[in-house]
Amino acid sequence: MMQALRLYILMMIGWLLLGACASGPPSQSTILKTTYDRSAQYHGPDRNPVIVIPGILGSRLVDDETGRTIWGAFRSQYANPSSAEDLPLIALPLTDDDPGDHRVRPDGVLESLELRLAGIPIQVQAYGGILTTLGAGGYRDQSLGLNAIDYGTDHFTCFQFAYDWRRDISYNAAKFKQFVDDRRRDVQRQYEIEYGLKDAPVKFDIVAHSMGALLTRYFLRYGGQELPDDGRVPPVTWAG
Repeated sequence: MMQALRLYILMMIGWLLLGACASGPPSQSTILKTTYDRSAQYHGPDRNPVIVIPGILGSRLVDDETGRTIWGAFRSQYANPSSAEDLPLIALPLTDDDPGDHRVRPDGVLESLELRLAGIPIQVQAYGGILTTLGAGGYRDQSLGLNAIDYGTDHFTCFQFAYDWRRDISYNAAKFKQFVDDRRRDVQRQYEIEYGLKDAPVKFDIVAHSMGALLTRYFLRYGGQELPDDGRVPPVTWAG
C-alpha cells in the first residue's frame, strides 16, 4: 500500500514538473496518439494477425480493361446498370467462359461510397470505421492509408479479403483458402526475419460482416471445396 502511494506521489510530481516546463498539459488526443503509436508498431508472434471480410456489396469491383470502378463509386465514370454496355459488367455471368467474367476483379474492401446527389458529391462511410479501429488497436491494414496513428513502415498484421460478391460462396471460399495460405507464408517470412522463428504457427482472427460471415463459416467447415456439380453437399472436413 505504501509503495503504491509513493508511486502515485512521484507520478503527480512528474506531471507538475511537466506542466511547469510546457505551455500546458498534453491534450487528450496527444496522450491517446502516444499510447496507440506504441501499440500500433508492435506486431509480435503473440498477437494474431487479422483478416477483414466485408459483406455483400462490400468489396469494390473494377473493370480491368478500362480501370473504371463498376461498384463503389456512383459518380463520374462509374458503370451505369441502366446502360446496355455496362450492365454485363455488374450482372453475374452465367458461364465461366463468358469474357465479361474475366474483366471484373475485386479491388479492396469498400471503406466508403462516393455518391453524387443533385450534383453535390457525398461520401458515405462503409467499412472505413472498422479498419480504422483495428489500426488504432494495434493492427495495420495493408492498403488503407491511416494518417492519425504512426504505424511505422514494416507492418504485416491486418489484411483485407475483397471478393467478387456476385459469385457464390463456395467459389469465394476457394479463393479465400488461397488468400489465407499466401498470407500465412507472408507472416511466417516476417517472423523469421524479425524474430528468427522459422515456420512459426500462424493463427488468424477473422472480422467478418454479413455475407463475409457466411463465407467464413463455409470455409471453416469445407475448406476450399467447391460445391459438387450433382448438387450434393461436400463432406465436412473442418479444413478451415
